[in-house]
Amino acid sequence: MEQQINIYRKMLAAAVSSILLEHGFDTVEKESLGTLTEMIQAFITEIGTLSKSYCELSGRSEPVIADIILGFVEMGYNFSSLDHYIKGIKHTVLPALQQQQPQKQLNMLPAGTKLALPPHIPQHLPQFPDPYAYVRTPTHKQPVIDYESVREKAAIQKKDIEKALTKFLAKTSPTHNLFDTDEANIFPLIACKPVYPPYLSALLPQDQIFDPEDLDFDPKSQIIQQQENHDKAKKRIKPEIKQEEEEPEQSLNDTIKSEENTASSSYIDNPYLAATKLPANQIMDVS
Repeated sequence: MEQQINIYRKMLAAAVSSILLEHGFDTVEKESLGTLTEMIQAFITEIGTLSKSYCELSGRSEPVIADIILGFVEMGYNFSSLDHYIKGIKHTVLPALQQQQPQKQLNMLPAGTKLALPPHIPQHLPQFPDPYAYVRTPTHKQPVIDYESVREKAAIQKKDIEKALTKFLAKTSPTHNLFDTDEANIFPLIACKPVYPPYLSALLPQDQIFDPEDLDFDPKSQIIQQQENHDKAKKRIKPEIKQEEEEPEQSLNDTIKSEENTASSSYIDNPYLAATKLPANQIMDVS
């Protein structure tokens, strides 16, 4: 029924558009067309209702032209003007409506078997959708884990990393030209940095090679700092010892214990464990 109403409404809109075109209008807004369509629909409905009422009042089941004229008179319209309108203007003939073909449903391949509702779900509820809508189907490719493929992939990655590092060094470091041409970027060779003496690295083997700039450890400054801490602790302990000698002998044992605790934390009396002393007026070369 709703589809038929839409078809009739479409026919009324086409009729209103043709009437507007006959009276010299080229375009019309959608809202205005909808309002005019509502007006003509209400007018036709009212004429039909009044005609049916006069028809039933006369004891007939189908209305005739006289019933329609009485309906126009009841609404206050002059029926004779309708005859002049029909004969006076050449009207546009609307094309016949074509039968609308139903849309074809796509024949999709079934994926699995459609399941029925389990017993705990009432039967009046909707059925389950097709299985492809909720069944998980993995589509990703499984990783290759065999030994040969993994080793080959690791070798390719290592080769790519070496190439990338070589190109990076060639762009950021000084290079030599393989050919004596103006274009220096054809076959760049990374310039070697000679080390003097060249045999020093062989005579001084190391587990890890660090740059001097990356080392925060300075042996010379550490020795000087230890000696300064030793002198400060020694000066701080001497007045404490003099003050403790003046106190009574009863608190002598307690003060000696506290002195030993403080001295052990800062001052080392053992000469074998004391900090290294630098000779006066002499610069120690630590390398």
